[in-house]
Amino acid sequence: MAGRRHGGRSLNSLAIQLSAFALTFILIALLVVTSSRAAFVAQNDNSTNQVTSAAIALTDTDAGTAMFNGVTNLMPGAPVERCIDVTYTGTVDPTAVLLYASAAPTGTLTPYLNLTVQMGTDNTPVFGDCTGFTSGSTVYSGTLSNFATTHAGHATGATTWNPIGSPETRTFRFEISVQDNTAAAGKTSTFGFSWETRTS
Repeated sequence: MAGRRHGGRSLNSLAIQLSAFALTFILIALLVVTSSRAAFVAQNDNSTNQVTSAAIALTDTDAGTAMFNGVTNLMPGAPVERCIDVTYTGTVDPTAVLLYASAAPTGTLTPYLNLTVQMGTDNTPVFGDCTGFTSGSTVYSGTLSNFATTHAGHATGATTWNPIGSPETRTFRFEISVQDNTAAAGKTSTFGFSWETRTS
C-alpha cells in the first residue's frame, strides 16, 4: 500500500514538473515575441531626387529657304551676297560654333565659284538682305570647292564664334561670284552650309 502511494506521488510529481517546464517554455516564447515586436527602429530617407540634362540649340532666320534660291545669270565681276542670322540658345556654355559644307556640292559650275564668308552684326536683320551688315571677321575666302573639301564636317569645320551666354546671335554674309572663265558659262551648282556646336 505504501509502495503504491509512493509511485502515485512520483507520477504526480513528474506531471507537475512537466507542466511547470511547459509553462516556462511558453512564457519564454511569449517574452521573445514581445521583445521582438518592441525592438528600436531608426530610419532616414532621401527621396524624390530629380535631375535635368543640359540643353543646346542653334536656330537661324532662313525659315527653310535657301540663301541663294533661284539665282540665275551669274556674271563675272558681279558677286551675289546673302545674309543670315544664327542664334545660340542653351543652358550651358558650348564648344565653338563650327561652319562646314552640309554636303559635297554638285553640278559642273562648282569648280568656277568663289566663296567669301564674313561674320559680324546687323542691327536690322532681314534674311537674305545685307543692308545693315557690319563685318567683324572673315571666316573663309577661296573657292567653293576648296571650302567643301577643307570643311567637310564638324571635325574640320571653320570656327565662327564661341558662345558664352544665351541667347547669342551672329550675322553671316555669304558672297558667291563666278570666275571669269568661258568654261563656266551655262553651268549650275547646288550646295549648302551647316553650323554646329556641342556640349563641352
